[in-house]
Amino acid sequence: MKKLFIILIVALAGCQTTSKKPAEPKPDTTVITTPKPAPADLQNPWVFIQNESQINIPLNQRIIAERDNFIKYKISFERTAMRSEPYMYFIVNSLHQRNMPIELALLPLLESAYNPLATSSAKAAGLWQIVPITASAYGMSKNQWFDPRRDLIESTNTALNLLEYLNKSFDGDWLLTLAAYNAGEGRVRRAIAWNKSKGLPTHYWALNLPKETMQYVPKMLALIDIVKHCGNYGITLPELDYSNALVKVDIGEKIKLERVSQFTDLTMEELKTYNAGYSKQILNGPFHLLVPSSYAELLYERLVSENYSQAEIIDLISATQQAELNDAYAITSTNLKYKSITDIDLQTYAQQHRRNSQIVYQVKPGDNLSMIAKNHHVKVSEILKWNNLKNADRLRPGDKLTINVRNGSSS
Repeated sequence: MKKLFIILIVALAGCQTTSKKPAEPKPDTTVITTPKPAPADLQNPWVFIQNESQINIPLNQRIIAERDNFIKYKISFERTAMRSEPYMYFIVNSLHQRNMPIELALLPLLESAYNPLATSSAKAAGLWQIVPITASAYGMSKNQWFDPRRDLIESTNTALNLLEYLNKSFDGDWLLTLAAYNAGEGRVRRAIAWNKSKGLPTHYWALNLPKETMQYVPKMLALIDIVKHCGNYGITLPELDYSNALVKVDIGEKIKLERVSQFTDLTMEELKTYNAGYSKQILNGPFHLLVPSSYAELLYERLVSENYSQAEIIDLISATQQAELNDAYAITSTNLKYKSITDIDLQTYAQQHRRNSQIVYQVKPGDNLSMIAKNHHVKVSEILKWNNLKNADRLRPGDKLTINVRNGSSS
């Protein structure tokens, strides 16, 4: 079984890259009439992640602070982790089949708290919080009936495609991969280029990124540490039951969710959550439903009895095979690259950024604070604060202003 790697919590959306990767291999699926039990090694995906994790967690203050915050709200954490039950088997199996770090199954906990109905202020949607521009680049076609970003199968395939692309783009560095998933590939590349121009290191911990991204990777690493050593922190990992894992029931034609509810005794709220991709309470393409495994056989029998002749159950969890590990180099190189980063290093990087980012601007005739702030991509209130000014009207030609520019963004 392959040894794998990263991720973690807080329902915040990232601005993902738009670079497109070739279509991914489809997970193995099998047409059945009775759902099969989970493979023995996937009986509890959380324990599987715990046992297979190999990432080294540096004990710097940024990670410790995030870890302590999760532990502080352990009950909320445990509830959120339990919410993963319908989705985790498919996600873990998809990662396994692609030979990707198994800890990536924790990413939806960070992005959406395992809520496929989640939507961010940036219009990111679904378990993986995919933004519209990324969905378009990866061929996810939304219409009035269906938003694939909220569908477990389509969103997972797209998110893993994106993560594979980013990891290859950043030469196997998983921390830069995660940063780019959150902030966007272009934003991370600009930060790297700025560091290079100043003679600074270009690994994740040395970069000056948006505040959310500066917290994002430490949160993920903290989560991995908690999952690996949950007993040390008084946190209980969820005991998942495969009977609650979602399976796919192809129907082949229109059907109202209300009727499915009558067939299965699943509530409308449950059906809308499991099938969050459907924008209306009717299946009008693609014509499939996701239901817990324990309900699939009953639904299939009722559909057949009601003359839905195309109905079939699709097993999403193929038997897990021993896979050849092809991401060992990326994981090992990431571990080696970051194993010696200390708090002193982090303080040094922060000081270097402050020193290299600070400029002195001499006010010219015709200047005003709003124009100066706009040209340097900062706020008027920030310039007032940095220069202990209370009134912008007192600005005169020849005055000198200290401005903390962001990654060399001054014009």
